[in-house]
Amino acid sequence: MLDKEPEIYNYQVGAEFVYVCSTRTLSTSKQEVSLNRAEREVLHCLITNAHRVVSFDELLLAGWPHKTVSRTSLFQTIRNLRIKLRETEKGEFIALISSVGYQIEATKAAINTTEPNVGSPDPLPSNNKIKRLLGGFLSLTLLIAILVVYSTWNNKSEAIYFYHVSHNKDNSSIVYLTKSQDKLDFIESNSNAYITPMALGQRLFFITKMDDSYSIAYCDKNDIGLCIPSTAKAISFSHTDINLFWQELAKKRTASDLSVPLLYDEKNIQNAAKSYNLYIDNGKFIPNLNQYYFQKTSPLNWRYTAVYYRKFNNKGRFTPLAFNGGDVTLSATDKAPFIAKAVAHSTCTHTFLTNNEIEELSDGPAGQLEKRINNDYNNDSNALAYILFRQNGLILWYTELDGFFWFNKDQIMESEVASLSEFEGCKDYLALGVCRYAHVNTQDQSSNG
Repeated sequence: MLDKEPEIYNYQVGAEFVYVCSTRTLSTSKQEVSLNRAEREVLHCLITNAHRVVSFDELLLAGWPHKTVSRTSLFQTIRNLRIKLRETEKGEFIALISSVGYQIEATKAAINTTEPNVGSPDPLPSNNKIKRLLGGFLSLTLLIAILVVYSTWNNKSEAIYFYHVSHNKDNSSIVYLTKSQDKLDFIESNSNAYITPMALGQRLFFITKMDDSYSIAYCDKNDIGLCIPSTAKAISFSHTDINLFWQELAKKRTASDLSVPLLYDEKNIQNAAKSYNLYIDNGKFIPNLNQYYFQKTSPLNWRYTAVYYRKFNNKGRFTPLAFNGGDVTLSATDKAPFIAKAVAHSTCTHTFLTNNEIEELSDGPAGQLEKRINNDYNNDSNALAYILFRQNGLILWYTELDGFFWFNKDQIMESEVASLSEFEGCKDYLALGVCRYAHVNTQDQSSNG
């Protein structure tokens, strides 16, 4: 049984964060921190028991009361909380007590609960007191109105993405996407550092900057401006690995490490599709391939299963890392320049290899980027992704955490996931002209015709 502190306290975590027990919310002086259900319950359990170490089993029971999950789910949730609490070093706020559990460093501050004097009835208020009360009421009403307006504006501002499309004389198009105007100006003015020193050729690029890394997706274009699927690549990397990105960019119309995928010729498997991307981390190439199987339950809903693969060296084969299953829903979005959004809810997760086993197969110890994506395989929280670009069965997705990845389904209009190509019609904020060819077959067409 958990030791419960009386929930009449707010808790201070570090110098920046305040946790309110009564509402189970974490916030700074500027905004509330978004928490999913597992993160909220695990954090609440830690904070209300801040005076002691909370065991792994207690935290699992708090975060996932109605199902059995492995400790990996807890580890991922703790990792997410550390990121959201902006730990500058591991264990700064949430300390791991080896083989026992976790303990959070939080100090409590009592909420003002002073009770009114009930010994005798209050005298009738004077005119001045009535005026003060009325003035206070009007001030409170005005404050509430200001907060409502601010909240509405703030929610809208969070929904804004900044983007720009440019075209050059080589018939290449570049799409810049960020969450702030400053970042957009930065990557646009410094894009030569990311996609040169080489001629671009006839290509389509997408560039975004995340907190501590970049993500770039691109493909070669044919004579009618369509992407050639086998040349489509999506790469995430930190600035220190930019030279290796240039090497990958220099590969012309090759399958590289990404498009060797399972079931590449999958015309006869209507419920199968794949996605793929590449990470560069501490000098290592980390190709990832995800194989999906879908069962439609309604026009915009599917049950899915996914197997995640990793290629550990250039001559090796893709090795299965994890299995995941659940439900996915496609819906409209008002976030420009995205076409639509999808939310995947995982109900079943199983790993074939532990993180230690993955590191043993890899070329050296995992860096921060690789550790994060290794933990993502065990994450059972909802995943949100946006469609940024689509050309029938070739679809470019964007996530705020991992950047870009490509999704490919041959003959998509005859498949279980045809809605991915049809939904929202010809919505094209980027004005790349792909609507004219919305249902053109995505089989490779050379730029020579």
